[in-house]
Amino acid sequence: MSNGVKHNILFVDDDADFLLTLRDLYGMMSEHSWEIFTATSANNALEILDAHRIDLVVVDVNMPVIDGIQFIGMLQRRHPKLKRAVLTGLASQEKRTAALANGADLFIEKASSPEGYRSIFAMLGELLQWVPREGFQGVLRKVGLNDVIQMECLARNSSILEIYNEHVLGRIYIQDGQLIHAIGGDLKGEHALYKLLSLPGGSFELAQFEHPPEKTLNGAWEMLLMEAARVRDENAAQGSNKPDEVDPQTLVVAATSTTSSHLEETLVCTRTGDTLFDAAPEEAEARIAWLQAVEQQAAELSRVLPLGSFDRLETQTAEGRILSVSRGGKLVFVRVSTALGNK
Repeated sequence: MSNGVKHNILFVDDDADFLLTLRDLYGMMSEHSWEIFTATSANNALEILDAHRIDLVVVDVNMPVIDGIQFIGMLQRRHPKLKRAVLTGLASQEKRTAALANGADLFIEKASSPEGYRSIFAMLGELLQWVPREGFQGVLRKVGLNDVIQMECLARNSSILEIYNEHVLGRIYIQDGQLIHAIGGDLKGEHALYKLLSLPGGSFELAQFEHPPEKTLNGAWEMLLMEAARVRDENAAQGSNKPDEVDPQTLVVAATSTTSSHLEETLVCTRTGDTLFDAAPEEAEARIAWLQAVEQQAAELSRVLPLGSFDRLETQTAEGRILSVSRGGKLVFVRVSTALGNK
């Protein structure tokens, strides 16, 4: 049903009859709140993008001249804020990985029943409603992946942590505060998780959660992170003095971190100060007061500077880092101690 918001959606597929069917079906299902454009080629699609404001592009994989995966990559470079989805009748894990690596927000298999197309309509509607979290991104050398994972898990969030280094190296899936899947190059599961957490550099960002093709991680997230730290330290102790070259295809990297981190304190509360999780009860009141003060100052900064929202503060101390996050109605405090290792 329509929520009063108008959206422009572009479907790109070399099957003209399929496009007409989707236009009529989804126009009716959206109560005509979706204005649907169609294109049978990448060139035609680019012309429409130049002439109209498009909110979402849905692309088939098999198209002439430029296939859908190549086109998604082109759209990511030319229109980085545009939402992108792949809708294909030839779904495979290889195509799914390639599509997501090239910038697709969703990878969907074409349906074979009316119920299936209702599900696709719902998924595309969710993607249209999703608002990316501004500012919550980082660089691996400045903010640890472990810290971000800890905060997502403690807040019981569902998200995908995408790790980059010129190319998308991998994804870590978090559902309701638990690590459920990791993939990187040809690796998956614990092996992919440990390699991703040992990367010497790169960048990351949090993406909208979608269910992974399989579940490859089991057990408590705390145990998985502890094991990742043990593997990293063990590899470092074997004598690697410089990072190996990062291969985006095989994700062969050396664990060369010169620091080891230990989670000292964690606290999650509501904005009104109700404690949801507390691993340092004697400091709870002071931590909550700190979080509320940080959130208030962040709100003031957002009003003064038109640079988007401020939802994260990192404080560096001699002993480690303090991370304060305000997101989704929750306030999160994490203190991580850092010990220097051998360089």
